[in-house]
Amino acid sequence: MNTCKAETHTAIDLPEDLLALLPEFTASLTDEARLLSLAARFRPEHNFPYAPHCYSRSILLRDDSGAEIMVARWDQGATTPIHGHPQFAFVYVLNGQLQMEQYQETDQGLVLTDTLVKSKGQHVYAAGIAGHYDNAIHRVTALSPSLSLHVYSDDALKGKAFS
Repeated sequence: MNTCKAETHTAIDLPEDLLALLPEFTASLTDEARLLSLAARFRPEHNFPYAPHCYSRSILLRDDSGAEIMVARWDQGATTPIHGHPQFAFVYVLNGQLQMEQYQETDQGLVLTDTLVKSKGQHVYAAGIAGHYDNAIHRVTALSPSLSLHVYSDDALKGKAFS
C-alpha cells in the first residue's frame, strides 16, 4: 500500500465530444442514474499524466458553482489518505479495479463500515450534507493500474483529511 499525495494537472486537451459532456455532468449532480448514463458515454482516448507509485488528478472542469470533474490515473497499489468529500460525489471506474474502504466518523474516531471493490463500468455515488466536507469518508486503493472519472459538487481538495 503506497499512501501518497496526488499530482494535480489542469488544461487537459480533450476531444470535442468529451468536452460537450462535461456541463451535463455538473447539471446532473443530484441524479445518480443520469450521471451513470453520462459516464458510460465517457470514453477517454487521452493519455492522462502518470504518477509512479501514486495517482494523478487531471481537472477537466471547475464551473462557477464550484463543481469539479476530474480523471484520476492510478498506479497499482496507490492509496489515498482517508478523506471526506463535498455534498455530492460520483466515482466511475473507466478501467482497472479500485478498492474503497468506507468509514463512519464517531465519538471514538473513525470506524470501518464497508469495503467495496469496483471494476470497469461500476460506480459509487454519495449524497451528503451541503456545506460539509466530511461526507462519504473513504480510502481508495488501486488493485490494478486504473482510470476513474470523478464528479463532485465542489473542489474535492476541500474534503476533510483524516490521519
